[in-house]
Amino acid sequence: MKKQVDTKNYQGNSDVERFEKIIADIRHADNTLLEEFTQLSDCYKMLVQQVNKLSDENDQLKTQLVNMVRSLDLASRVDGMTGLANRRDIMEKIDREATRSQRHGRPFTILLINVDDFKSVNDLHGYNSGDDVLVEISRVLMSCVRNEDVCARWGGEEFMILLPETSAENSLQVANKVLEATFMTEFKANKPGIHITVSIGVCEHNPPQTVHECISRVNQALLHAKQGGKNRYIIAA
Repeated sequence: MKKQVDTKNYQGNSDVERFEKIIADIRHADNTLLEEFTQLSDCYKMLVQQVNKLSDENDQLKTQLVNMVRSLDLASRVDGMTGLANRRDIMEKIDREATRSQRHGRPFTILLINVDDFKSVNDLHGYNSGDDVLVEISRVLMSCVRNEDVCARWGGEEFMILLPETSAENSLQVANKVLEATFMTEFKANKPGIHITVSIGVCEHNPPQTVHECISRVNQALLHAKQGGKNRYIIAA
């Protein structure tokens, strides 16, 4: 098996300096091999320069690869339409929050948000306008949360907000803000503007409840909010 050469040892190393000192030493001026040695030394220095160049290019490629992997990972966690976190990303964050909740005994709350009568928006104004509404409502939701909260597109016209270290009672301030901000917004996807409302399910997670059970409960709470007349929130029983 060939031994891998450490290319960093070639850059400005002592070998090149030693060769140059030998060539410059007047004691070797009459040596018949000096001319050949000088040629070999020059070839060696050229090889060192090439190795150093390749090493630098290799480092650059490694950096580009790392950045590319990071970009791909980020892209796989972002909803392409709204720019919010996607389902995969918020699920991973919920799982981490559940682990932290179990360790420290602190609850967190999930809000599941659904645009009321969204089908009628698509039917009346077209799917492009419907997409525009989803983009605009994502901005409204982001304006209602803290920096540490996570706002994601759950799928279709559904969104989810993760409120770390927040009880259901304390989460109602966010839920009310979402209801009011959505109701007061005239979405500019069409002229005249489109007015919409949302329904919200609220569920507080507490150990030993599983994440799956919490999401199932928040889905039921959202369903009850829809059945109760929409444009409201319901806390999971």
